Amino acid sequence: MAEITVLDSGVRLVTEKMDSVRSVSVGIWCDTGSVYEKPEEFGMSHYIEHMLFKGTEKRSAFQIADEIDRIGGQMNAFTGKEYTCFYVKSLDHHFRKTAEVLTDMIEHPSFDPEEMEREKKVVIEEINMNADDPDDVALDKLEAIVNEGSGMAHPVLGYKNTVSSFTREMVEEYYYSHYTRDAIVVSVAGSFDFDEVKEYFSGKFMGLRASRNSFSDPHVENPGQKVEVVKDIDQAHLALGVSLIPAGDSRKYPVSVLSSIMGGGMSSRLFQTVREQKGLAYSVYTMTGYYRSSGMFVICAGVGKDRVKEAIDAIFMELHNLKNGEISQEELDSSREQLKSVYIFGEESVQTRMIANGKDLLAYGRCRDQEEILSGFDKVTLDDLYNVREMICYPDKYTIVNVTGKEN
Repeated sequence: MAEITVLDSGVRLVTEKMDSVRSVSVGIWCDTGSVYEKPEEFGMSHYIEHMLFKGTEKRSAFQIADEIDRIGGQMNAFTGKEYTCFYVKSLDHHFRKTAEVLTDMIEHPSFDPEEMEREKKVVIEEINMNADDPDDVALDKLEAIVNEGSGMAHPVLGYKNTVSSFTREMVEEYYYSHYTRDAIVVSVAGSFDFDEVKEYFSGKFMGLRASRNSFSDPHVENPGQKVEVVKDIDQAHLALGVSLIPAGDSRKYPVSVLSSIMGGGMSSRLFQTVREQKGLAYSVYTMTGYYRSSGMFVICAGVGKDRVKEAIDAIFMELHNLKNGEISQEELDSSREQLKSVYIFGEESVQTRMIANGKDLLAYGRCRDQEEILSGFDKVTLDDLYNVREMICYPDKYTIVNVTGKEN
């Protein structure tokens, strides 16, 4: 079970010991992501994620990488809509080195002007790579339309023109305004000595500001649209989405079960209809995303360019069947077990536990334990599914993005 400690600095420390492992995962989280950015800052959170690897006041970019490589550690980071995380997984006896490198990156970033210009080019190539992936293009366009009017609308990577315009002054202002002690969570999972972890982090991050200004992102619900993006590809990539409830809403459990029934596996309704019966797609699946102010339900499919309408009709027919037909107890039981299995399988990884605890503490102000999450799925009834199905079963609410090789 995770243990939460508020250090004298105001930084929150969450730790979870795991028996029978000899590794430890250390993550430093900041409660900031693309949702916090102003238009001229689009892509700033992700760009800063890159820049923290490019050197500190006493370590070069090579030294950061070399010190972790020398202990056999695995180092990485990610930026999302609401959070940024820097982490290292290593053998347990290398905890202190892992912690030293990570805290140095957060406390003393150099933001060297030459490195900044070089890294802009790297990020722009990442944007270009994303633009060449039709699935990414479809999802980015879908998010932009469904979330129009909120900070969730623009892509985490930002845009080439905004990234190119970043100055050191802009970067430092954003960094020190958002990377504050009340926004930082240190998450540690695996094999470690709690007293050593607490002692090490107790005196850290004091050079950062204590707090930042409050922020909230509005929940928006926009009408469905139909959008086509033409690219030089041989297949149409469909993304259909609708706005959902936020992460704090307990109805996310039955909604997630419904999503699994519709497109969570090979026995799901959409897979059986769109692929197995009609042969319209190789890949068809659903997914849900939950954030503080909103969520989204998405259906994705890769289909032949000349069969887009047929595929959309088949998908909407399954939504119609969901709206007007029955849901069987067998479907509920099967989908519930699938979701529980995915969760339990992930629980066996120190990395997954570190991420789950860090994200939970930022999102909910606490950490959900295994019993709470499994119980959330176990309590879902058929009546619950019928009560929430209206959230996802009305075709006219959907935004449809079709990334295709020709106009259809």
